[in-house]
Amino acid sequence: KFDDSVRALQKKGIPVWPSPDVMEFMGAKDALTKIRNLNIGMPDTGTYYTEDEFVAGFKKSMKFQPRVIKQNRGSSGEGIWIINLKTGDYCAAYGDATVQDSDELILMEANDNHVENHTVLEFINWCLYGRDEGKGAGEWASKGTGKYLEGGKAAGGQLTDQRFCGRILEGELRYNMVNTVCLGVIHKVPAPGGMSAVGGTGSDYFFYDNGVISDTKLSSCEYSAYVQKEASADGNHHRCAAEEGPAKVEAGTHEKKVINVDLEALRKKFVEEDCAILMKTLELPDEPIPLWWTADMINASLGKCWEAVPVAEQKWVVGEFNCSCVGVSKCLPAYCKPDTPNVSWKDIPAEEA
Repeated sequence: KFDDSVRALQKKGIPVWPSPDVMEFMGAKDALTKIRNLNIGMPDTGTYYTEDEFVAGFKKSMKFQPRVIKQNRGSSGEGIWIINLKTGDYCAAYGDATVQDSDELILMEANDNHVENHTVLEFINWCLYGRDEGKGAGEWASKGTGKYLEGGKAAGGQLTDQRFCGRILEGELRYNMVNTVCLGVIHKVPAPGGMSAVGGTGSDYFFYDNGVISDTKLSSCEYSAYVQKEASADGNHHRCAAEEGPAKVEAGTHEKKVINVDLEALRKKFVEEDCAILMKTLELPDEPIPLWWTADMINASLGKCWEAVPVAEQKWVVGEFNCSCVGVSKCLPAYCKPDTPNVSWKDIPAEEA
């Protein structure tokens, strides 16, 4: 009824909410496949709708590079898996080889950064059958249920397969948009030891206004972190808490790294080159860009994480669009979690309210 009512208002020229079609097509994870040839996309992104597509495609892509497999129906990172081969034995070119059912994977789920170890076959069975007895998925610590293709494409059953961008440890940028106007940017940096900057995981958030609540406009930003010299068990070089950094540098275990991003140059390129053709690319040519939406961008530049890349050579890609449930990060103190079950809007600091 709600969707039909919104469509009826749309026909009268009254915009009160993104249309149901925009929320479905823009918010679905296969939007990342549709934009893969834009500046903000990665060409080796794909989406699976059937069991055969998934098994064949995943076995090929997993042997090439670390991946992020994203279910379509979850929220707050549930069912989004960052996956590495335990052996680190990747092939030189896509399609040169495939993984075997017995190959071991290291998986981290983005909703809480917990790590699991499973074989390729166990992961495939988890995605297809979840915890169904006798289906061979093994034991999972995930809070989710698997079965990501259940119901087929019409019911939202799909898995999107995207190359893992190791620079996620440097943080992702959330561009907060009203139509094509950027209100500001949030730099979201995963917690020490984590890979996901989803709210509630202990991530650090840095806010950059674009002349909305202050006279400050977007420009370049600089972020400093104290990073491990030796890789962790997951093969990545994680940062430590800022207050612990100087002591760890002195002890010789960490080193200071500085990352620079030109937020305004990225905004300008995104708005002028990608937003102009975004809705057509998403197969929504007759729909306007949503009134309020966000685009989460990750640095996909070549080179190792924490190694500086000249701003002009940086490649930023979208990891997710959101136009149906846009979060207000400065209201996180009112976010009820198991450890804060009784918080409310009154817990938002006065200067942020």
